[in-house]
Amino acid sequence: MKIGIDASRLKAGMTGVGRYTEGILAPLDRELPDATFVLYARRQCSVVLPSSRWSVRSDLHPILSRLPTPQWIHYRLMSMAKSDGLDVFWAANTLVPRGLEASAPCVTTVHDLIHLFVPETLPPLTRLGYGRWFDADVRRADKVVVISQGTAERLRDRLGRHADGIAYPAVPVLPLDRGTAAETLSKLGVRRPFLLTVGTRAPRKNLVSVVAAVKLLKARGQLLDYQLVMAGGEAWNRSNRSVEQDNGSDWIKPLGHVSDEMLAALYSHAEAFLFPSLYEGYGMPVIEARALGCRVITSDSPELREAGGATTTYVAPTPQGIAAGLELALAKPAPVPVKLDHDWDDAGKVMARLFREAASSR
Repeated sequence: MKIGIDASRLKAGMTGVGRYTEGILAPLDRELPDATFVLYARRQCSVVLPSSRWSVRSDLHPILSRLPTPQWIHYRLMSMAKSDGLDVFWAANTLVPRGLEASAPCVTTVHDLIHLFVPETLPPLTRLGYGRWFDADVRRADKVVVISQGTAERLRDRLGRHADGIAYPAVPVLPLDRGTAAETLSKLGVRRPFLLTVGTRAPRKNLVSVVAAVKLLKARGQLLDYQLVMAGGEAWNRSNRSVEQDNGSDWIKPLGHVSDEMLAALYSHAEAFLFPSLYEGYGMPVIEARALGCRVITSDSPELREAGGATTTYVAPTPQGIAAGLELALAKPAPVPVKLDHDWDDAGKVMARLFREAASSR
């Protein structure tokens, strides 16, 4: 079986969808020992290939490789994959290359429905592409997999499409050396106690409300010695102007993108992790924080409750709601590290089953 995979998110500094896709590659290699795999990448593909049965095809066109993701998938990826004799194509970024389903069964992963619930948080051309193609691509896929029960229910309610499987994200292996973690924090200029956010400064991550919540508590005489450490890259449009302006405050510490080693040190030493997103398809940073014993404050939504479990504090994603949740969480003992009941091997088994079913359906 020859399997093609959309690898457009497998790049340096990858976040949610990229980290999810990367996590499933090695389990797929184990589950499908007789398969060969082709990763279709924009420019460079920043992953270690699981075995010699994997290859990468990169789009090296100096201009067209830089198309917005939806347009690149529909037109450039299609031109790369159409003559490769694929038995199955995995649309790891949801959208199916235009017309590819005529030559190969397609399995699509629906990570979220951002373009339906918070479209204003997407770059304009990305919003246009998902708005134009998402519904049709999901409906014509041979198999649909989602990353949470909440996303499955939203997909059913909004599109009438039932998911064929749920492949939950797992915790990435974050290498934590407790002997050097304090030194890592010192090199980053982070001092304890501190609060933590992880993710880009995109509008959907709602970091403006985090800053406002901490300001509110400091104005009340609380958390006066706390830093707010913000790990993650810039937003696509640098729209969080108030966050940028507040970077001059001595209690805000922006770090930019950090390595997995640094991320582990931050989670394991933070007093609390704040993730009041306006919408998520699941919430991988939440499970990362829980796995390292960090208090979590996050928005109250079905998907984030799946990721957060019983020990997480759920809030309205407003400055007042976040501030109240932070007070409540800090009054409790820090939780013990949580071992999830699903891992990347489980996700790989789901995907392998759907690939086999799709390949045998024609």
